[in-house]
Amino acid sequence: MASHPIIAPGDHIAFMKYAVKRAQLSPPSPSKFCVGAVLVDADRNEILSTGYSEELPRDRLGDPGSTHAEHCCFIKVADMHGIHDFDIAKVLPPNTVLYTTMEPCNERLSGNRTCVERILGLGGAIKTVYVGIREPGTFIKLNEGIKRLEEAGVKVRDRLSTAITVVDDASSDTRGPLGLNLLHAPSEPRFDLIFVHGLGGGSRKTWSKTSSIRHYWPGEWLPKDPAFKNVRIHSFGYDSDWAKGNNGCLNIHHIGKSLLGELSTSPHVGDSNTDLFLIGHSMGGLVIKKAYMLAHQGAKSLANRIRAIYFLGTPHRGSDSARLLKNILQVASSAPAFVTDLVRGSGALQSINDEFRQYSADVELWSFYETQKLRAGVPSALIVDPESATLGYREENQMPMSADHRSICKFDDPSDQNYVIIRNCLVSSMKKIAATDARISALSQRDSIQSLASYLGVANQAEDDLLAVQEARAHGTCAWILEKQFYDEWKTPEQNAPPPILWVGGKPGTGKSVLAGSVVDDISRSGMPCSYYFFKHGDSSKSRLSACLRSLAFQMASVDPGVQSFLMKLQEDRFGVDHENERTLWRALFASGILGTTTLPHYWVIDALDECDNFTPFLESMLSKLDTSLRLRIFITSRETPELCRLFASLGPRRHWQEHISAEETLPDIERIVTAKGGVFFTDSEESRLVLERRIIEKSKGSFLWTLLVLDELSTAFSEGEIKRVLDEVPRGMEPLYQRTLDTMALATRGKSLAKAILTWTTCVTRPLTIRELECALEIDLKDKFPRLGETIRTLCGQLVTVDMNGKVQMVHESARDFLLDDGRDSEFAVNRTEAHTRIAKVCLEYLVGDEMKPPRTERRGSSFPKPRKKSEFLAYSNATFSSHLAKADPAADHVLALVDKFLSLNILTWIHNVAETKNLKTYARSCMGVRSWSTDLQRVAAKFADALIVSPAAIYSRLPPFSAPGKKLSVAGLPAYSWDDRLSCLDFDEFLAVGLRDGRVVLYHPHSSQEYRSLSHGETVMHLQFREQSDMLASSGLRTIHVWNVRTGQQLYRLLSPRRCIGLTFCDTLLMATSNQNELHSWDLDHEAAEQTKRSWRDGVDDGSPFLSRPPSAFSIAVAHRMAAIAYTGKPVTVWDLEQDAYYGSCGKKLPSGKTSTDPIVALVFNPNASIELLAASYLDGELVIIDPFTDKEVEKQRVSCHTLSASPDGRLLAGGGAGGVIQIFEFDTLRLLYKLKSSDIFIKALAFSRDGASLADLRGSQCNIWIPPVLLAGASLDDTASVDTSSTESSPTTTKVKITALTLIPNRGGILCGKKNGSVSVYDTNSGDHTSHLYSHKDAVRTLCWLPRSNTVMSTCLSNGILAWSLERSTRAAQVAWTVTTCTLDTRLDCDSTIVHLLPEEDGGKFIVSTNKSDHLWKVSTGKEESLIIHDHYPPRIWLQHPRSKPHAICVKQTAAHVYRWHDLSEVVSVSLADGRLVFLDNRSWVCSVDLNGAGAGIIGTIASYARHFFVPYDWFAGTRCPVGGITDHGDIVFARHGDVAVIKGGLDYSEVVEVSESPKLGDGP
Repeated sequence: MASHPIIAPGDHIAFMKYAVKRAQLSPPSPSKFCVGAVLVDADRNEILSTGYSEELPRDRLGDPGSTHAEHCCFIKVADMHGIHDFDIAKVLPPNTVLYTTMEPCNERLSGNRTCVERILGLGGAIKTVYVGIREPGTFIKLNEGIKRLEEAGVKVRDRLSTAITVVDDASSDTRGPLGLNLLHAPSEPRFDLIFVHGLGGGSRKTWSKTSSIRHYWPGEWLPKDPAFKNVRIHSFGYDSDWAKGNNGCLNIHHIGKSLLGELSTSPHVGDSNTDLFLIGHSMGGLVIKKAYMLAHQGAKSLANRIRAIYFLGTPHRGSDSARLLKNILQVASSAPAFVTDLVRGSGALQSINDEFRQYSADVELWSFYETQKLRAGVPSALIVDPESATLGYREENQMPMSADHRSICKFDDPSDQNYVIIRNCLVSSMKKIAATDARISALSQRDSIQSLASYLGVANQAEDDLLAVQEARAHGTCAWILEKQFYDEWKTPEQNAPPPILWVGGKPGTGKSVLAGSVVDDISRSGMPCSYYFFKHGDSSKSRLSACLRSLAFQMASVDPGVQSFLMKLQEDRFGVDHENERTLWRALFASGILGTTTLPHYWVIDALDECDNFTPFLESMLSKLDTSLRLRIFITSRETPELCRLFASLGPRRHWQEHISAEETLPDIERIVTAKGGVFFTDSEESRLVLERRIIEKSKGSFLWTLLVLDELSTAFSEGEIKRVLDEVPRGMEPLYQRTLDTMALATRGKSLAKAILTWTTCVTRPLTIRELECALEIDLKDKFPRLGETIRTLCGQLVTVDMNGKVQMVHESARDFLLDDGRDSEFAVNRTEAHTRIAKVCLEYLVGDEMKPPRTERRGSSFPKPRKKSEFLAYSNATFSSHLAKADPAADHVLALVDKFLSLNILTWIHNVAETKNLKTYARSCMGVRSWSTDLQRVAAKFADALIVSPAAIYSRLPPFSAPGKKLSVAGLPAYSWDDRLSCLDFDEFLAVGLRDGRVVLYHPHSSQEYRSLSHGETVMHLQFREQSDMLASSGLRTIHVWNVRTGQQLYRLLSPRRCIGLTFCDTLLMATSNQNELHSWDLDHEAAEQTKRSWRDGVDDGSPFLSRPPSAFSIAVAHRMAAIAYTGKPVTVWDLEQDAYYGSCGKKLPSGKTSTDPIVALVFNPNASIELLAASYLDGELVIIDPFTDKEVEKQRVSCHTLSASPDGRLLAGGGAGGVIQIFEFDTLRLLYKLKSSDIFIKALAFSRDGASLADLRGSQCNIWIPPVLLAGASLDDTASVDTSSTESSPTTTKVKITALTLIPNRGGILCGKKNGSVSVYDTNSGDHTSHLYSHKDAVRTLCWLPRSNTVMSTCLSNGILAWSLERSTRAAQVAWTVTTCTLDTRLDCDSTIVHLLPEEDGGKFIVSTNKSDHLWKVSTGKEESLIIHDHYPPRIWLQHPRSKPHAICVKQTAAHVYRWHDLSEVVSVSLADGRLVFLDNRSWVCSVDLNGAGAGIIGTIASYARHFFVPYDWFAGTRCPVGGITDHGDIVFARHGDVAVIKGGLDYSEVVEVSESPKLGDGP
């Protein structure tokens, strides 16, 4: 084995010198460079191999060409291990570094494999490469080897040749290189130190006492200091030679700009996230200050990383007493600009100091000043006195140094006291910042977790449940499962991994929950991330699969950064998580993200799956499709019900295995428990006690529950005889034991009514109540007080009811609940479900109609929010669950119905307020299905106003227009008097199809609130759209292309060529299929990079060799579930095509009286999407709707209904048809029973579509998409529920087609509202009523801007084609209403410009006016109709022109936060001032009308406003599809908005206000 010199760890220069010696061994040649290389294990400081050019023979097997130095290193390592050099990554140490005297080659003239390719081919085994010099262009013009290595993530440190030449011989070139130089680079840097020299210094000279490399302390001493092991070190050099004179314009500003540029573009600094420390000597400190300020102005992210600045002898106020500076100014014929900047009182210094104070608050400042005079002649002097060397800031750290101006940064050795001071300060700063960051990180992590908990709707219930079972577990129990081989194999899978799901079943009371808790503890002790969930049937919040999935997601995010990052990205993207839809949750959270982003192996422990309300989809749709290669292991416990056995069996042996808890396994644990508690038995001898314990164990039959209940009863027996009697009387099994308890309770002489009430409440509440909640409920129920209820429960119901460690009252076991609710139970304590729910509903409603729930008095400004009241502990339960109990109550209970009526008429708004405070309004709305008289309205409240109420719950009283009483609170005039109907929103677009627009956009909206979610750019008119089930994938089709999108991220996944005349899109498994009217089916496999599949065609009969059809179909439908297609042609029955066999299946259709199949034209076809319902709906042109069994060609049902478009609900339950006159009818699919009918307008319905959850229906007509939620679609509604609907008259309020308002301005003193419209017309509306009063005149194109000239009663307007009109109006009064008529057209001209007019301002006297486009401003004279002045803008800033309120000859142009004053005479600028006056009213990004007082303190710049006022909420659908809402403010403070073709006047809108802190709200700039 070759011997190598001993080199100190981290001595890169020595390693490079050794590589140079190896290069000297290479035979010289005119056709190559002589290069040497050394391969080093940096962790062990061991040289692995060396090499030089052509050291080893060329043309190796399979690798022709000469051997480069790096390659020779690799070959030697390979030969030592007997492998090919391509495979040495498996044997290289984890921290292998390569030293090479020349940049590794990235191109070879011979075309052979390059050294860069060899390094990268090792897959990251070599993480750092040290390079002596870059390759000259002798053979290869531009070798980008270093660049390619860095782009691939390999750290490269070059220019080591420079360091090699700086030897201890006092070389003349010791100033140091210019620019940013890397001195030291650890593998995992946490901080970056950048040293900047001063006047006359250099990047090395300033920091070295001598020319010896030993004195270069930033490059030699700091890297070897353990305190700086994670610190990367740089120097920065610039030309500071003052003796050259003023040969250029280089000053402090330019040098600072250069420093900032190098930091920003450095691959080490710019691409990192380290904290930066800037250390500057003398003028270098000023350069740093300038760079820091420039960073704040243009590189904010870099500025935020600068955490500390060290000033060493920096002349902040200049230096006019230093002899050296005087000599410079005297000797130089003309001093350089940066020297002039240093003179005390210079403008440059004053500017830097004034500006730096604004940015210095967030950075740690250290100022070191000299205390010794510099001997630069006679007399000596302080170059920078302490006053100039310090900033004088309160947060500044000042440190005197026993040094002069030169020696303040040069030291003898590491023990030099001055060096120790600076070194310790640096260490102190790094520790302080690291500690601060750690605290911030911990707080941020806590805030992130809390935010995710809120986002997912998760409480700490899972942790409480785990603590409960941990407390219940006796010491030493449950250890049996840890010793089982099946458990060990499941927990620690090896190469042949067992199935990921372990199901442990057992009978009731056998300790399954305690066992699950024990498994959680065992996995946690092993250091594995374990998420868990305990289902509880008696608690509605813990019995839903959706709650389990959300809890598991949250727990995984709490321990796995990958999962947390994924969920936070969802939250940032405002992706709405449906908390109750388990299928959507699985798809959105797990299938689409969590399971693919986990960075750790995970375990799930799920207890009592049988107590889950809907466990079927968990096993059938979720776990059945789980990738078994995922690092996820699942442990499940439950009772072994037939349904669970069937579902688990369907998973197959590859996915799960099953074990059973037997009595033999639990008896040892029961024996431990009995033995542990047997010491309290009153027995006369140890032998008697043992006999008693054996009898208990024998009778337990492996049931922990039975054992614990018996032990509890025996604990109250005080004699041996009594103990024996109890044990003789206690029956085997749980039901006999429960019956014995009831019989004992029946013998009591007191407390029976209370005991019955406790059992009733505990059995039928939707979640366990706390002691205090139950106490409040019983006070209302029994009209009495129970101060010691906990003790009372244990006394009266101790065998059936328990109080857990969290103070919650629960049934002792689920089997006890089932026992009491048994309809055949003969006991006065048996619980009748209907009676119990009636009783609980009555108590809840009595509370809700009480004084505590009365709405507060809402006053005007100053107290617009009700003062908080003391709330009963029973409030939360009654708010959340009264409707659930009401739905199950006795419908004939008149006293309960009377309470409902009273509640709805008195306290409903308070109830909505309280519910909104929980931030779960939509979930509560869904829970109110039982109250059919108003559940639909509540759904609509949740849909329209959930976002507003969550932001401000108290807004329900006064700041939501539909709930404000006219004359008393907020009111709206001008909109049509629509009653609440089934249409939630109306999306209005200029030109649109479905959610695809002709301008090539696909716009996604939240369906219930009409709030825009995301816009996708398809690039051409969108013809078809299709979502993929259980996915975030959307396909859009145009004439030329098909795009596949991820709607959650907005990412375009694929771009495909569209077939000719595509008529539909369908997702089928992994395929995207596109149907063309050429009778062809095109498909792409999305799981294989959208590979195009073989094109398929179909026939309308058996394959007889004839050509395929050429005529287009009239209707087409694909049944993905059945793998069938139905195609309709004119004059033929419906063709049924088998997609799986790619063959003709047969034909079908409605039957004629003769029994033949009709060939009448078909306008619409739709298969039932439910795989178990083999039906096809066909709508015929003659007005018949037919349900057909396409597989047997039988007609199932037929109705005379004209439907030209059809849609089926995803569950196959409903069929919707759009017919003539704009009527939508909803039928039961298989029977065609009419369930609902609705209408909004006579416009032709182009398409219908159900939402994915089937809860809403959308129709497309004209340029509008209407979204409906008829009661028949509401979650939980059965078809029988809607049978009473009068379908002959069920119709929504008609929507008349109105022309959209595009511009609006107000005539003062309630003179009217001027509105310009899309059709070019200009009209007047009444200010009080919002009604249209008269039409004035028209443009040829849509009106863009409107202005009113009050002095001349003139209206001026512009249109999209840049036409400009001005008309004089005449005012009159008709029936106490102001009326306007046009008299004279005073201006009719056009702006000849390639940009559209966006703003118009007439002069006050009407002589001139200004029109603005995005690019320019134009001054026109009315009398001549000609342009007089022009201003052209380079950057197109947003601008608004206003008449100067106090100076008639001037106009004001508002740009961002400044107002510029211009002369009307010639449009010349007079002055520019900052905005700091008046009141700004704006619409924020959450659709709230807000305002901010610009007169407030600190409000001179919009970005620094501390708070603003939130007034009232405007429903999203008012502006849906509108990019720029049109509105204004009257001189009486009313707000005016254009809504479609109407004008809405919101009166008193600004009278209600809520102060919002900017730090607690979206940025002000996000909204207006």
